[in-house]
Amino acid sequence: MTRPGFCTPHACPDDAKAAEEAEVGGPDHAGGDSAALCARLERIERQNAALMEAQAALGAQIAALQDHANLVGQMVQEMHAGRRRRLLSGLALPLPLVRLGELVTAPGPSLAYLKDMARQCVVTGTSVVADGAGGWRLKRRPAAIARNMARDFSALVFGRRSVVYRVRPHHPPLAVRPRVLHVIPNVYVGGSTQLVVDLLERLGHRYEMQVVTAGLPPNGRHEGMVLHHLPLGSQPAAFANLLSSVRPDIVHLHYWGEGDCPWYEAALAAARESEAVLVENVNTPVAPLRDPRIHTYVFVSDYIRQAFAPDIANAQVMHPGIDLERFSPRDFAPGAEDTVGMVYRLARDKLDDDAILPLIDVAQRRPKTRFLIVGDGELLPVFHARVREAGVRHNFEFAGTVPFDALPALYRRFRLFVAPVVRESFGQVTPFAMAMGQVVAGYKVGALAEILGDDATLGTSRAALVDILVSLLDDRDRLTALGEANRARAPLFALEGMISSYGRIYAEALGRDADLMPGFPQAQFYREV
Repeated sequence: MTRPGFCTPHACPDDAKAAEEAEVGGPDHAGGDSAALCARLERIERQNAALMEAQAALGAQIAALQDHANLVGQMVQEMHAGRRRRLLSGLALPLPLVRLGELVTAPGPSLAYLKDMARQCVVTGTSVVADGAGGWRLKRRPAAIARNMARDFSALVFGRRSVVYRVRPHHPPLAVRPRVLHVIPNVYVGGSTQLVVDLLERLGHRYEMQVVTAGLPPNGRHEGMVLHHLPLGSQPAAFANLLSSVRPDIVHLHYWGEGDCPWYEAALAAARESEAVLVENVNTPVAPLRDPRIHTYVFVSDYIRQAFAPDIANAQVMHPGIDLERFSPRDFAPGAEDTVGMVYRLARDKLDDDAILPLIDVAQRRPKTRFLIVGDGELLPVFHARVREAGVRHNFEFAGTVPFDALPALYRRFRLFVAPVVRESFGQVTPFAMAMGQVVAGYKVGALAEILGDDATLGTSRAALVDILVSLLDDRDRLTALGEANRARAPLFALEGMISSYGRIYAEALGRDADLMPGFPQAQFYREV
């Protein structure tokens, strides 16, 4: 039975036959019109070929779907086996989720890294407060821990990094300025980076300054600084391309040697072929990178110059300057008289694994002493483990990395600064303490005696340093007297003097002063409104 309005070939044989006869020219031409028949056969062959191509394409699609099904099955199996990294990388997830998933699901080190990060966020979010009985106790600060985790994890997963250095120019720029390119392997928190920031802020109006570096702060960023990134291993050609683009009048190398020597040497090789004048700062206790093209060597302490390059004639000693206004005496916080502060990058360039031991000795010998450790690095977990093993964790507060602007407030929490360094070229953190009227004690190494003016508070051994620290903490009058003497000496390291000297060095290198009318007020530009 057929539905109304529809027919099938079997239901309408006459219509089908008529259609067939019409297509070949009707019954009168059946078998007589070979051309029409051939045309029909060709159309049928074309249709057949098209059907074969469609079948092949369909087969390819089926095969692709089967491969995809197999891949999905494999991913599901890996998920059940606990290996979800490939699953996350194969899905169209937002990049931050993929990165987080890869970190969470990657075997071994990545997961351990996340655990260590979380643990350090707790460590640096825990304060040491008075227990009411003359001692100290640990107090976790949930807000600080959450802030630390937000900072570190957002930097790791989302790439959002907090501001470490914010460059604030002190004067409007001149209309025409020579260009200076600072060459420094990393711009982590430290004295060399601070020197560059000071020059940018105080001389940037007379010299247009840019920076090339191989290492950016892992958990932070800088604002107001023009940065070019050339990683370690970059060849001279990469530096040459940068120099041809920037076209500096002065290339200022901030040298500290060690494992970064090949990077410095590549930069120097390119700068040597440029028209720029070369200036080299020697910022650590190492021999300078020597080259006839270097116009001036600047040593941050006389100790380095005398120890590593007494024969260089075109050399000057320039102590890094400090902002006396920022690090000025204020009222100390409660408990500061029994608190010792240490402010360093916790790395093995100045400190070693045993640097924490004299501090532990003092805590055991004088339990009412608190230690505030400011800084971060590979030694932070080492120091934390050491104080826990010694049973004095409640005496030690680890602040971690802090913005530069937050340092004065932290310094006001202690009266005595300790420098248990095994090597020291200058160390701006020491004049910071001196300017605030604090006493500095440490090992008798490097330039510390040069900075302090004598070695009365410097020990030559662990036991000697412990005795010095305990005696200072127990003698408030001597603590006050030495603090006042340090405050009176601090202007020797004033920032203004350093900036003036670098301005002179740059002018001598160029053969002219950047300010063509020194002493006159800067030009003011007006426009009609």
